[in-house]
Amino acid sequence: MIALGQVAAAFAQESGGDFNVYLNPRTLRVQAKAEDLFVREEYQRAYTIYLNELAPIGDKYAQYMLGYMSLSGLGVEEDPVLASAWYRLAAERGEPEEFVRIRDDLLGSLDAPGRERSDQVLLDLRREYSDIAISMREARKEFENLSQVMTGTRLGDTSSAVTIVEPRAGNDLSVDELNYRIQRRMQRHLDNVTEKLGIERIDAKTVTAAEIEALEASVREHLL
Repeated sequence: MIALGQVAAAFAQESGGDFNVYLNPRTLRVQAKAEDLFVREEYQRAYTIYLNELAPIGDKYAQYMLGYMSLSGLGVEEDPVLASAWYRLAAERGEPEEFVRIRDDLLGSLDAPGRERSDQVLLDLRREYSDIAISMREARKEFENLSQVMTGTRLGDTSSAVTIVEPRAGNDLSVDELNYRIQRRMQRHLDNVTEKLGIERIDAKTVTAAEIEALEASVREHLL
């Protein structure tokens, strides 16, 4: 188990997933804390961090660990069906191979009713923790951030020379620079969503509220 955990952690940190969350210093600290708690057998605390802080941002290793801990009864009640659903979600990208193999092995051990329950649990998890659901939420958040910046600029009658502090950047940015950063982040998430849905690309520079709402509806339908 520990060997696999080390491989998975290395995979997560090198790939950055779809969201580059692993490159965030705070996230790296949270990952390290969860791993330290697990190694020290403080399983309930580790499980809570994996569930509430890491799985919701697309950390596939955290999602795998939730499956492993559910299967083993570490920090949570033993539940092979819930474990299988977490494993399936952790392996949704088709990599690393260890995730796929473990997912398939556990699914193969379930009887027909267990597999049906796994399907239903997976549906619930996908609405909250799947790549497409997370990217859609992030795209919506960045759209609202951009709208607030533009509204504040108009109301304040400020120019692009005015600087604004963005917490992510850690320094002052002009309105134009801030818009660029927000649009770039939003574009990454929009591209992720449209690619998974197999639909035409949406430009973050011109996207409208109506398009965001329509895309959200498409994602909800996709996740049914």
